[in-house]
Amino acid sequence: MEPEIEDYASGEEQPYSDEQVSEEVDRYRRIVLSACSSLGNLQPVTKAVRSGCFGGEGRPIHCVSGTNMEYVPKDDCLSSLKDIKRYIQMDEQGDGKWVLQWLGEWQVLERDIIPIFTLCVKRLLPSTQSPNATDEDREHILKIVTMCVELFVFLTWNMKTESPEVKMRFTQILQMYKRMFAKNEVIFGLLSIAVMHLRKGHNTEREAMLVKGVLYVFRNILAIPDPLISPTSKNMSGLEVHDKLLAILDTELAVDFFMTLLSSADDRRFKDLRPILVDVIYYMFYRVPVSALFDEHGAWFEHSDLKRGGRHPTFGGVYAVSTGEGTIMPVFNAREVLRPFANLFKKPDKIRLPKVEPECPVDYAWRSVDPDAIPILRRIATVFIESCFNPFIIAMFDDLKTATSIVNDTVPRLLYIAGYFIDVSLANTEIDLGCTCAVVQTQIFGQVMRFTSTYMELKEWSSLEPAMYCIQQILLALSKMRGTKLDSLSENVLSNLFYDGDALDLFVKLCRVYRPTKMRRQCLEQIARLADTFLNTLKAYAESKSGMYIKKKIKRSAKKKAVNDASQPSVSDEPVAANGDMDEDETKEPSVPDSDGELEDSGNEGGVSSDDENIDTEQMVERSFDFARFENAFAVNEVAKSFTNLLAPPSAMEYVYPMLYRIAITCQRPFLFFKKRTMDRLLLMFNDELNFPHRVEMLDLVCWIFRQYMVVMDVPDLCKYYKAEGLNNKLAVECVLAFLKNTRFGTSVKPVITRHVVNLLPSNKDTSKNEDDADVGQITEDSNHLAAVPPVPVANDTLEDMDDDFDLDQYFNF
Repeated sequence: MEPEIEDYASGEEQPYSDEQVSEEVDRYRRIVLSACSSLGNLQPVTKAVRSGCFGGEGRPIHCVSGTNMEYVPKDDCLSSLKDIKRYIQMDEQGDGKWVLQWLGEWQVLERDIIPIFTLCVKRLLPSTQSPNATDEDREHILKIVTMCVELFVFLTWNMKTESPEVKMRFTQILQMYKRMFAKNEVIFGLLSIAVMHLRKGHNTEREAMLVKGVLYVFRNILAIPDPLISPTSKNMSGLEVHDKLLAILDTELAVDFFMTLLSSADDRRFKDLRPILVDVIYYMFYRVPVSALFDEHGAWFEHSDLKRGGRHPTFGGVYAVSTGEGTIMPVFNAREVLRPFANLFKKPDKIRLPKVEPECPVDYAWRSVDPDAIPILRRIATVFIESCFNPFIIAMFDDLKTATSIVNDTVPRLLYIAGYFIDVSLANTEIDLGCTCAVVQTQIFGQVMRFTSTYMELKEWSSLEPAMYCIQQILLALSKMRGTKLDSLSENVLSNLFYDGDALDLFVKLCRVYRPTKMRRQCLEQIARLADTFLNTLKAYAESKSGMYIKKKIKRSAKKKAVNDASQPSVSDEPVAANGDMDEDETKEPSVPDSDGELEDSGNEGGVSSDDENIDTEQMVERSFDFARFENAFAVNEVAKSFTNLLAPPSAMEYVYPMLYRIAITCQRPFLFFKKRTMDRLLLMFNDELNFPHRVEMLDLVCWIFRQYMVVMDVPDLCKYYKAEGLNNKLAVECVLAFLKNTRFGTSVKPVITRHVVNLLPSNKDTSKNEDDADVGQITEDSNHLAAVPPVPVANDTLEDMDDDFDLDQYFNF
């Protein structure tokens, strides 16, 4: 695709033929090439090389002349650099980035700009500059160096905002640039220029921009991604330059330079440099898991989920399997019994994937790390945590207090690196917990919570993921601080967190917010990790207290009839009782319909007729907290449906299993899984070829759910009451029945639903219900049978609108 030529004088597009466009492009190409050719060239340089023995006066006995090829800039080199910069700026007005592409094809950076830069830096440094150089000469050289740095920034800038076609063309060019900068003399030159100006007490505006430009260059080259190569690939390490670049940065003391700036981040002189430093430290550890810094190389990237099962294939008895045509077939192997439905998800139908994969600061496509680079990364992480973490985090969060918007790249990356290095400090027992105590302070933790709530309300899912990761690591750090010298800090933060009812509501909403068509699967995994960490921390804290109270802002509503007589008194709100009890309207669970897709808006949520008027008032109340009742907030259809998405294929099972156990057994709501898609995902747990954490426990739980499910499907009234859906794969159902008859899985816990079915009485005539629901009443006790199913209403499927306040008062002990 060739760029279109416009008549900028008239301001209107002129029609050009293909031949004219080609001629104009060639002419413009020759102009750019002429500017690049005027930068300089290689010339032979003859030098006298001393050799042999020296006489008494120090003179050599003989000399040997040598000829080398050196790059020599031309006299108008500065003007040519300015012309190239102007052409690049003109190129920014279009969409093709043709000038940048031509410069990459001609290798101008490697052949001209970098040699000019390194040569001028040597002439500028006091230790290597010419003694005959004047101030005018040094000023001219400084201008050339500044122009080279500006071109470095232009040439290495990322293309993530460009079209896919442009990004594809520049991928290899940027990777080539990264290899050019991964050289000692280039890094030394950039570092020398920055240090030379930062050593001054005060810098001019041009000098400050030069230092900022140098940091941008470091940020840009670190951000250029290497080709994605599997850790098991051999003879492919030459394509990866990131580890080599890190080694050179460490050798040339550039890493120490970054650490000095990070530890001095609270200095007002470096305020403009803080966002760039966030990106520098972020890209240093980009796609490097925490486990890679402490485990042996090659062990951290193994996917245990892909390993085969450990059970012997001949275990088990004889299974009788029906073929569906009345024929019974004996099978002696458990694997053969489960084979018909073990691979149900090999070719799934209608898998809902995100329409557009958002760019997320958390990239789980971990890269292979060179064994020689692991000690360097470990040292950088340790120095950053012990010397830079607290002042840098405090300075950055102070800047965010006055920020006009948090929807940018800096804030999510800051949240990610905060959580990442807390994770590193927890994994390294030699690091003191006080080195990361800045982020666990009440003030900063409150900012993180507000950012998380804002991202959820704005549906910024890519930013929500690092925010949840940061909260998870903070909770883990607070739990580890309990019982140590930082126990008072942990107690203060946790007491403020768990005292706020709105904060508790936020964690419930996060578990219900997942939408498969709009969010990444990794985001759901992070939700599972955060929910498990939060509930474990809350449970441990509640058990350590004799009594726990929360503060909650509630809305009290009263209804009054709209009458023509304005003098008629209105109905006022009933006061809260002394014991904290509420009226019926406050404790009512919100009613929401089933929905597998988008959230639907509900009309007339309160069910108030148009003749009524609502008077809403807000009150701040304090009530006692019951953890067992609070867990019921997670036992809803939306949470069950979201967490079972992680079963196909199994991932984050160490966090998924506790939530599914909580829903099914602790809260006694197995009927939330009685949906077709959910039960299909549970079928995958019978596959012996899969291996994952808590596999035996998970199989026992799934068998317990299936036993309840079979009971419900055998009784039409129960099936209608629980809204259970049948499975299409009848053979899989037969195989499950055969497996359950010959195993003790799912029998250790007393079932909630049994076959001792009772009468289903019609609804109370006084209650206003639809005629279709008249036969779905409360299951009561009969003279000959026990009521096996408690009168539990069908749980909520989805939240009506996440922007509305969700009241969890029914889960608190009034």
